[in-house]
Amino acid sequence: MRIEKLWKNLCQTVRTGARRFRTAVAADVVLLLCLGAFTYREIYEAEAWYLEEAGSAAAAAAVGCIFAVSLHLFFERRGKEHRRVEAILTAAVCAAVFILVRGHSWTVPYILLQTLGAALSFAAFGLYCLEGEEEGRSAPLVIFSLCKAAVVGTLLTASLNICLMAFDSLIVSVPPNLLTLLYFLIAEVSYIFAGGQVALAGLPVYGQRAEMPALFRVLLARILWPACLILLVILYLYVAKIIFLWEIPVGMMNWFASLALLAFAVFFVCFAGDERHPFLKSFLHRGLPVFLPILAVQAVAVCQRIAPYGLTAPRYASILCTAFGIFLLICAFRRSSPRPAFLVLAVMIAVSALTPLSILDIPLRTQEARLWSVLEENDMIRDGTVVGNPALSPEAQEKLLSASEYLTERGQTAFLETPGMNDTLAELRRSYEGEDTVDWFLFTPPDPAFVPVAGWQEAYVFSDTPVRDGVLVVEKGAGAEEHCDVSAYVAEALAYAREHRAGNGVNRFTREMQIDLDDRSRLCLSELRIMARGAGEEGAAVNMQGVLLKR
Repeated sequence: MRIEKLWKNLCQTVRTGARRFRTAVAADVVLLLCLGAFTYREIYEAEAWYLEEAGSAAAAAAVGCIFAVSLHLFFERRGKEHRRVEAILTAAVCAAVFILVRGHSWTVPYILLQTLGAALSFAAFGLYCLEGEEEGRSAPLVIFSLCKAAVVGTLLTASLNICLMAFDSLIVSVPPNLLTLLYFLIAEVSYIFAGGQVALAGLPVYGQRAEMPALFRVLLARILWPACLILLVILYLYVAKIIFLWEIPVGMMNWFASLALLAFAVFFVCFAGDERHPFLKSFLHRGLPVFLPILAVQAVAVCQRIAPYGLTAPRYASILCTAFGIFLLICAFRRSSPRPAFLVLAVMIAVSALTPLSILDIPLRTQEARLWSVLEENDMIRDGTVVGNPALSPEAQEKLLSASEYLTERGQTAFLETPGMNDTLAELRRSYEGEDTVDWFLFTPPDPAFVPVAGWQEAYVFSDTPVRDGVLVVEKGAGAEEHCDVSAYVAEALAYAREHRAGNGVNRFTREMQIDLDDRSRLCLSELRIMARGAGEEGAAVNMQGVLLKR
């Protein structure tokens, strides 16, 4: 009877949440349908026009769902309901996000950043609308509702997967592609729809007194808080070690300090104004002086890394997170409500993801400025041409090379079109890294799986075959071999790779890789790997794989 009562209460809560957030539920259904279409397209490799943009539509629906929740909380706080306005504005946001991401790959950093940035900014604004003026009680309830949604989604996924496995094993064997599709659809329905409804139903109502679940409060106060104190003690020992040695070693201190600040943020939004934990209340009030020594060392360490290597996207994001953590420390020191922090967080996310001040744009501009400033300060630009400078200091070399590598690794290669830039950077790299530097180059065609065989009678596949003295030997079976002279192609590829080398590690290039040996033979490469040592072609290890076509 108790289980039946719990189930009825859960269903009633979900129905109440669905009536409360109607627009968000509609966006959630659209998200589920788009994810299902996207999954079907990926598994069955379907190419219908309405499936091509399923991923973009899913992203737009996800952002629209979060926006609809935040907008409803905003209207709810003002004591009014505007269902039609909610629907129109949510549709406009979905359309804007869809236009932004359609036709782009999710590997493009700007698309990923702007999509996640918009979603997180809307979520932070929703928390701002939900929080009370005097004390924080809504944030822990939101966290708890998300945890409850994850548990419901996991249990539903596991139970339905077991049923599907039993049906496949005992009743009828399901085709592999259909079975994979069903597994993915079960997870999507369980987490996106069922879990989403539970999360929406668990959101508190502004103005109504809501209490954090006792178990959740105990877990935070009795487990996470002692772990945070231990981490702070370790960080203080690290600061003492730095003072004793009088040097800052290169380490992970920045990340551990950020984790400690994150734990403090969780305690602040969950226990601000809570009088039942006097020690935790005292810790929150004195958090600013406690963290000051750690933050000071963290700032010095970040400056030490920025001086030789410049500002990068991870460092810029770390600086922004630390700045927000300091704002939280000040709010806790003043015994303020955490509500303003959510508005500040929403604005910071929007600025750092959707404006020219984003965590991708600012580092690129500063690195480009570093590169040109080093060239100008050392008189390396003459009549529009970049020239070498034998008197260039090691510090300037390091700045120049680090800036050029950061820009090229992120696809900003316009500066390489300046006359003399490639030759100067290559010479600096050789002198800075030494003649024994090993370069790794990987070439692949735009579509490695496609081989144009029209007009050819024979095809011989070779995999990871070494090239010795410029000759590729392809096994044709029955002891027969084909010797292919690829020395000219390898020399041209190596020269191209060195000219467009992006930095240390494996440099990857995409280009057409068909070699016409004669009128009756053609090599279609799917991969070319070159390990080159020094500046010449001697000692380069070359491996190829692909297909030899004959007619």
